[in-house]
Amino acid sequence: MMIKTLKLFLLTTLIFITGCNGDVFVDDFLPGGHEEITISENDNIKEINFKSDNWNLYNVVCEKDYLFANAYTLDGELTHLPFDEKELGTVHYTSDYIDFYVEKVSGNKLKVTLNENLHNENAELLIIVGNEYKQEYIKMVLAPTSKYQIDSVVYDWGKFEIYEGNLKEMENLIVYNKFSSSPVTIKVYPFRKSTHEISFYDPTLTWDKEVFSRLFGIPLPEIIIPDIVDSKPVLNETKVTFGIRNQQLKTDLDKELFVDVTIDGFDNRKISVFNLVRIYTVPYSIYLSNAKTGKHRIFKGVLHSEEPIDYLILKQVLDEN
Repeated sequence: MMIKTLKLFLLTTLIFITGCNGDVFVDDFLPGGHEEITISENDNIKEINFKSDNWNLYNVVCEKDYLFANAYTLDGELTHLPFDEKELGTVHYTSDYIDFYVEKVSGNKLKVTLNENLHNENAELLIIVGNEYKQEYIKMVLAPTSKYQIDSVVYDWGKFEIYEGNLKEMENLIVYNKFSSSPVTIKVYPFRKSTHEISFYDPTLTWDKEVFSRLFGIPLPEIIIPDIVDSKPVLNETKVTFGIRNQQLKTDLDKELFVDVTIDGFDNRKISVFNLVRIYTVPYSIYLSNAKTGKHRIFKGVLHSEEPIDYLILKQVLDEN
């Protein structure tokens, strides 16, 4: 590493010196630069030919992602950048959404192989090559590649937990009837604001629709979640979107259902409307694959469901003070 660092220092010094010395002759390894190169899923290998072999491969940078690089010799031994003149090898660049190889196969040729670009748009790269006198930037464009699909959803029924009889306050109001001898009746709609709330819990993920659209495309996929029948989980046809952390589903409850609540004369009351909710949690594992690349991914977390099933209305006596 010390030798490589010293070479880079000397390179910087020489560039400065030769910039002031018009008599230094530079062998032009890439005359006129290089046109922009587009690489796609169906045309995923591109070769770049050089006029001479007096150049180094320094690095590749991406305008979208920070890239992790693993460099290898052609024999598969670990090494590191830069690849000096006559030094051959392969660099595997990856991020959460990008995967490609840059291979210095000879002194006159670079080969670039695209495995994956999950971004929903092109990703631009700059391949940095040069020598002690000159540096060039080869611009490459990675076209978007195929997305993942969900192969299966597995719930860990052994860790399924259900909690019944929970109360969730939906609304409240105060009725003042202290100065009237006549009772007053109001209509209360206990299910007007009721929804079946679903949430996915996985602290390792960034729950952002754009992030998941890179994996799956648009629309995001749906998965079947458990329903509860006789206090036991069953898989019917209830579906939610995977990739949105918190969701609200419609219920079968009648939102137009109303209850007449009467407050007697000379009385003040606080009316509280509750939903009786059934809560369950269950761990999940979601298995993905990409048919084009053969790659696999797994998402693990806990599904939380909170579903209203009944109502309760309380008339609380107000404190006179």
